Amino acid sequence: MPMIHEMIGQSCQLHADKPAFRVKVAGQWIDYNYRRLWDTSDRIAAGLTDWGLDLQDRCAIVAPSSPDWVQAYLGILKAGAVVVPIDKELKQGELRHILSDCKARVLFTEQSYLETMVDILPDLPELEKLVLLNSAGSQTDELSPRTEAALASLLHEWRKVVSRYDIEEEDVRQIEDLVEGIQNLVLPQPKQSSGRRKSKSLLSQLEDTRHQSLHSLKTEILADFMKEGEPPAVPGNPQATAVILYTSGTTGRSKGAMLSHRNITSNIEAALQRFSFDDNIRMLSFLPINHVFEQVCGILLPLSVGGTVSFAESLKQLGNNLAEVKPNFLLGVPAVFRLLLDRMNRGIQGKAVSRALFSLKLTRPLVLKKVREALGGSPVFVSGGAALDPAVAEGLQQLGITVYQGYGITETSPIISVEYPGHTSLGTAGPPLPGVEVKIQAANAEGIGEILVKGPNVMLGYFNNSQATAEAITDGWYHTGDLGRIDETGMLSICGRLKNLIVTSNGKNVYPEEIENELLQSRFIAEIMVYGHKISATAEEVHAMIYPDQEELDAWFREQNKTAPSEREVEDIIRREVLEYGRNLADYKRVRRFTLREDEFPKTTTRKIKRFAVEADIPADSQ
Repeated sequence: MPMIHEMIGQSCQLHADKPAFRVKVAGQWIDYNYRRLWDTSDRIAAGLTDWGLDLQDRCAIVAPSSPDWVQAYLGILKAGAVVVPIDKELKQGELRHILSDCKARVLFTEQSYLETMVDILPDLPELEKLVLLNSAGSQTDELSPRTEAALASLLHEWRKVVSRYDIEEEDVRQIEDLVEGIQNLVLPQPKQSSGRRKSKSLLSQLEDTRHQSLHSLKTEILADFMKEGEPPAVPGNPQATAVILYTSGTTGRSKGAMLSHRNITSNIEAALQRFSFDDNIRMLSFLPINHVFEQVCGILLPLSVGGTVSFAESLKQLGNNLAEVKPNFLLGVPAVFRLLLDRMNRGIQGKAVSRALFSLKLTRPLVLKKVREALGGSPVFVSGGAALDPAVAEGLQQLGITVYQGYGITETSPIISVEYPGHTSLGTAGPPLPGVEVKIQAANAEGIGEILVKGPNVMLGYFNNSQATAEAITDGWYHTGDLGRIDETGMLSICGRLKNLIVTSNGKNVYPEEIENELLQSRFIAEIMVYGHKISATAEEVHAMIYPDQEELDAWFREQNKTAPSEREVEDIIRREVLEYGRNLADYKRVRRFTLREDEFPKTTTRKIKRFAVEADIPADSQ
């Protein structure tokens, strides 16, 4: 079984001049080939080794998705160290917890995160080095990674020349003016309002970076930190820890799941047996790269076969990027696919012509063709991160779009099961991957019980937490905490979380996720969390917290010629919707009371509601 970087190295040798990445900068897509990926990661590894990094030391990354993020990731692995990818959206408290818990010695980040670091550094004595990645670039005030790195290198060489020779001050100024001129050429210049100071030149910006209050950590930009040449060879041990991924925390403080090289590469190889991907794969990446789903399946898997990964500009630009990149592979989470379905349905129903064409069987293919063109062709869609509502999958299927549902978690590197061409069943997450065993523990009369997993993809354990490891893994079986069942064809269905299970007064089991999926079909309900409200020591009642879709409510009230609806009117509409869509559920599963939220629910990076955070704020009385 190869090491992760060895697997990617094979692609770099076979496809040296082919684009590994594409990034859109100032309206243009820029390519980064495999040769550059390998050479840059070599130089990062050499820099880490030269600095004094030891085998299995931890190096964290806090930054947006970019080629530099992946190059740092591979560079850390080449140096024999452990990567700790961290969600860039975390607040100071959780960031402090992760960096402290994993005892990271090096942090790769961007300048925009330095202010956050200043406040927590006193609590991180093990953190000795900060390396500033090149920013991902934008159309307004940042350079592309390629341009910024080139100009940073120019600055570095220029300093060496100035210090070595006695150069006239006028000549120094001319060179610096030339560099600033290059900066103005590669960046669109905003119009200057009267009295507005001229923006700093690139040289001044880079100089400011070097004089941050973090100088005690010997903060360096990536171009200065890297060293030429191949890094020293390190022992190849596929069982060694490669990555520590901190769980996103839907139930409390995160724990660091240790994944070995073998965990990840075995999962990639098993997934490739299900999908016939080759070097023609074109991936559009828009999910957070720190998350195991995107990191392994969206980045490492395409790179392992010589594919090309294009980084989306943003979720808002996803539609445009789909049409530009024309990917044939796309990962998403259920919330994204629900949003995609809603927007496509609105687009079809919002226009009289498309609505008429879609209503007729003979002309419907014309509309479906336009839908596929808007998505860039016919990509392979795979949903993960949470259970996909069967109604959403069916709705997309009616639009000619097949979404393969997968199931996996951080601790299993991540894929456990997945649908694939020729093996689909609506509402299931497909059969287990080759080499992965799944069994249902303590199944009830419906065959539903806790999902247990065994195989080469199961994590080594939780970092520095033997007790949590012992609780999660027994005799090689990982206890997922998820409820599911396996049908007679071997398809796995996900029913909910064991901890979320509601037991009613008559002993019935209620799965909140089932109710949430039903009620989310209402146009007026944007988000919902169903939970059990204690009515006795042993029984619960089904309650819910709902975040209404304000846009849909406003549109409805305008249709009723009402511009300022009262809170009571909004409550009445939601109550009507809860009753209407609850009719499809058994009586004991129906929501008895609900409360409305003014803000969205707090969520993880994969858009799952952080139930523990919400439940702490649930009032004693519900409506």
